[in-house]
Amino acid sequence: MKSMLISALMASIAFGLAASRINNGLIDSSLPPGPGLTLDESFNIGQGVYLFEVSCDHGPLLYSPSVAKEVFGQEGYLPDHPPLGRFVLGAAHQLTASSISGAELSLFNVPAARLGSCFAFSMTVLLLFEFAKRKYGLASAVAACVLLMLMPRAVAHARLASLESTTTFFWLAAFVPLFAWWTSSKPPTSRQCVLGGFVWGLLLLTKVQGILIPPLLVGWAIWQYRLRAIKPLAIWGVTGFVTFFVGWPWLWLDPVANVLEYFGRASERPTLYVWYFGERFADKAVPWHYPFVMLLVTTPFCVTASVCWRIFAKRFQSFEVLAAASVVWPLLIFAMPGTPVYDGVRLFLVVLPVIALLAGRGFVLMAASLRAATMLSTDTAIVSVSKSSRAKRVIACCLLVVMAVAIVFTTSVHQAFCLNDYPGVPGGSKVAVETLQLEASYWSDGLNGDFWNQVPENSVVYVAPVSHQFQLSDIQQLVPIVRQRNITLLPFQYDPAEERGLLLLLHRLADLPPLLRSGPTGAPVVADVKYRGVMLARLVDTSVATWDSKPSWPGGQ
Repeated sequence: MKSMLISALMASIAFGLAASRINNGLIDSSLPPGPGLTLDESFNIGQGVYLFEVSCDHGPLLYSPSVAKEVFGQEGYLPDHPPLGRFVLGAAHQLTASSISGAELSLFNVPAARLGSCFAFSMTVLLLFEFAKRKYGLASAVAACVLLMLMPRAVAHARLASLESTTTFFWLAAFVPLFAWWTSSKPPTSRQCVLGGFVWGLLLLTKVQGILIPPLLVGWAIWQYRLRAIKPLAIWGVTGFVTFFVGWPWLWLDPVANVLEYFGRASERPTLYVWYFGERFADKAVPWHYPFVMLLVTTPFCVTASVCWRIFAKRFQSFEVLAAASVVWPLLIFAMPGTPVYDGVRLFLVVLPVIALLAGRGFVLMAASLRAATMLSTDTAIVSVSKSSRAKRVIACCLLVVMAVAIVFTTSVHQAFCLNDYPGVPGGSKVAVETLQLEASYWSDGLNGDFWNQVPENSVVYVAPVSHQFQLSDIQQLVPIVRQRNITLLPFQYDPAEERGLLLLLHRLADLPPLLRSGPTGAPVVADVKYRGVMLARLVDTSVATWDSKPSWPGGQ
């Protein structure tokens, strides 16, 4: 009973932590300001609301051929992602929108939909706690959950109406049966394979990252069980794919063509650019070490140190080997030449709970090692302490002190813009952006209510860069304070002579031409938003500015 209460408490804390910063720009709201409207949220919310409403309207008949064709075959339905993740966001929106005021002027209530991600994050913490408790004990379970909640990128994505938090939950849920049943001396039973395959199918119904698991599992199972792995793998795979196919009626409309279209869509998407160590790369040309470096610089030192301690402590349990492989495998995939990778750690955010699992165990072992060394050194029956014990004690003590300092002074998960945090870099985000020249802001999250309140009412604002054709109209429709202040947003066409006036510069450095990062000359700053000294966005008045040249990328990139 005690552990159940702690489990519920951890999940509640996780939900509260994420939900504390979901306000994207509500009118007269008591909610603290959160990140502004980010890219893709409008699509996810709109599709999620649609999926939830048709599910309520048709019930089980949604899975009949005629209704499925009517619902999933219409022009307004977007099959760019499977339905489950968006359904969670739509359900949260429809169930909570009436209780969150301030969005009456908007097409959708963005904070209400964001609660779906908050819920998914809390369920991830709950699942992590329960699994860690059974494998390691209560102390390690608590440590793992706390360390996960100290990861800025994990918490930040839980404050957005995006698919990442739900995907992360189902990724962990898909691996828990593998950790539990595929790491013993005997192969899993048919029932265990069916259950594990079903959860993997739910992951496939959330986002495409689920396709990364089968190659890893096949290699692991063959190494572990040799020919005995064939039957369990077949049951697991068939169950997962059937779940995926049955759960997404859009696939039924033209099974072969739609399956190929969905899994092949990534190769047809527009090119995105990445700002990495002061260079601009196309997403398929990013250096191989990008995933490893980004994971390192965005992970708090306390987590990294705990994982390292767990590695050096050795004596691994069998499931820990598979757990480590589940972290390394996605990084290797995204490190392969030609694989698109962008937006920091977003595409492999799913590995963070397993990292927290190993870190939680490492933290407890570190503390236990320090305690044992301290007891040994104070035992009057012991004449001398071995050099290895002394060294271990000193190292553990130093690491714990540094971790405590790092947590106190660098923890940013309670702040609105922690999506842009670099806790793994000494000196934080300012050093990461200005010295290492990493990306400042990925998703325009700096444009929250506090920023828009600085923008003059009834103003026309040019915006650069614009990431997609609906970005500005989405802001005008889904950010209530923008509608209330009657702010009109227009894409900047990079023609200074014809577009003088207010210019909003979004510091997504991969897309913002160098001239616009500090210039133009003589353009006063009307409003700006910074995070830990790093500029995320600024509004300048170019009415009397001097342009030395037309803003563009060198070489016309």
